[in-house]
Amino acid sequence: MLKRILDYHSGRAIALCRLALALVFLLVLYADPDQPVRNAAEGFLFLGAYAVLSLALLAMIWNSWWLDVTLRIPALVLDGAIFLIAIYLTESTSTDFTSPFLSSFIFIILAATVRWGWPGMAIAATVLSASYLAAGVWLDWAGFDVELYRFGRRGTYMILLSLILVWFGLQRRVRAVARLDFASDDTGALPVAEIAAYAMTATGSPCLHLGWWSNEDPHVLLCKVADGEREIRHLAPEALPEPAGIPFALFDRPRARMLVASTDGRVTARREALALPLADHFAVAEGLVIPLRSSSGRGLLILGCNPGLSIDDLAMAPAIAQEIAAALDRLLLSHISREAAVAQLRSTLARDLHDSVAQTLAGVRFRIEALRAQVRAGADADAQFDEMKASLSSEHRNLREMIERLRRTDLEPATVRLAEQMQRVAGELTRNWGAAVEVTTTPQALTVPVALAYEIQQIAREAVANGVRHGKAGRFTIAVSRKPAGIELDIRDDGTGFTGTPPPHPRTLEERARANGGRLAVCASAAGAHLTISLPDRSEP
Repeated sequence: MLKRILDYHSGRAIALCRLALALVFLLVLYADPDQPVRNAAEGFLFLGAYAVLSLALLAMIWNSWWLDVTLRIPALVLDGAIFLIAIYLTESTSTDFTSPFLSSFIFIILAATVRWGWPGMAIAATVLSASYLAAGVWLDWAGFDVELYRFGRRGTYMILLSLILVWFGLQRRVRAVARLDFASDDTGALPVAEIAAYAMTATGSPCLHLGWWSNEDPHVLLCKVADGEREIRHLAPEALPEPAGIPFALFDRPRARMLVASTDGRVTARREALALPLADHFAVAEGLVIPLRSSSGRGLLILGCNPGLSIDDLAMAPAIAQEIAAALDRLLLSHISREAAVAQLRSTLARDLHDSVAQTLAGVRFRIEALRAQVRAGADADAQFDEMKASLSSEHRNLREMIERLRRTDLEPATVRLAEQMQRVAGELTRNWGAAVEVTTTPQALTVPVALAYEIQQIAREAVANGVRHGKAGRFTIAVSRKPAGIELDIRDDGTGFTGTPPPHPRTLEERARANGGRLAVCASAAGAHLTISLPDRSEP
């Protein structure tokens, strides 16, 4: 229970420590018959008043972030004054352990650290150390029974302790927040439930109001979460325009006051009502507002119904916003990656169908036209029909392999001997197009990954189909070799070649080369076409 009350509520912890120190000091003085050493009645009166004020401060700031911030400087001045009064009441040559100078000193500078960071700690430590030494000098000058050496020794320790604590203060960081990962990658709608649960858990708030202005959807998404119920609505953009310049803030609209966190972590108090149309829409009077900004849109979170909201929650708000924005960006990136993968798959599938099925069907049609002339001339066409049947069977096998590749999810790390694969492809192309296709590999035992072998085969099919259909070629030589830069294909034919300056690049072949990280070049040739295609060698070392 104590953890729930004090966890990330520094104002409450500081006020409780102040009250505890005041009561313990009163008890110690009352139990020691030799204390106070001077002005006993006035001393108990001052210290008793300090205990009462400490209790009052605790009650005032318990559920009020506004009073916690606005009273922090008066409370610090009060603590410093009591620190000096306690020295006057307790210090003498005959007492050494009654004075609360060390515990009060540590409490004050640690409270300053929590409130203002290491600069505030440095200022408070400097002022307290100087005041302690000055008090010792004044007591000695005024003729009181004090030991000046003891003041000097303690003052030196205080200065050293101040330097150590300032160094530790430099290492102080903003409270860390948990990572937010959405359970699903479905981007059909904003993951409101997970965002709300994350923000409410981080701040301990039982209710939340969300406004979201998407970059894709013109409507404004509104969400209210309270008492375990979630209500989601969509409004026209003109009904609730997107706000601009809303800071991270704790606000109290009826009392016209708010705390605003700047980009460098400083918190300032303003006596003005926060202009917030989203709060007007939901009739929210008090809470913590967290602006959201991501690649997919803009939003506002308002967390309320929590009287325990404190300045620590405000300091944590930018980290909450940053984590939610990062999670939304990761979700958007995942969606874009899936779309890119689908687009790449469609492009690859289109190339594969074009280079295999479509080209084979075109080759069959090419052969049928030739067979028609042979049949009309009375020639025996059984052998030609058998070849076409074999070609269709081979393409049916290729199509089944393509389907199997689409179904597989592994990365196919195995390698194959390319020469055997290419000889089979050469036979298919010869049957389909009636052209002589000669394939060589260097070295003869050249092995490449399965995926790369498939791409090389598809390139060969497309190159032969283009040469026969557009260049009237009847003979092809395809040389595949391993070069220092990767795998190179040298493709030549005896057709009409390419016309134009510069010569046009075969679009499908160039797309396939680029998709695999390679490049295509059309080389000058005295007769026919000459292409070189370089592909990166993805073989395992």
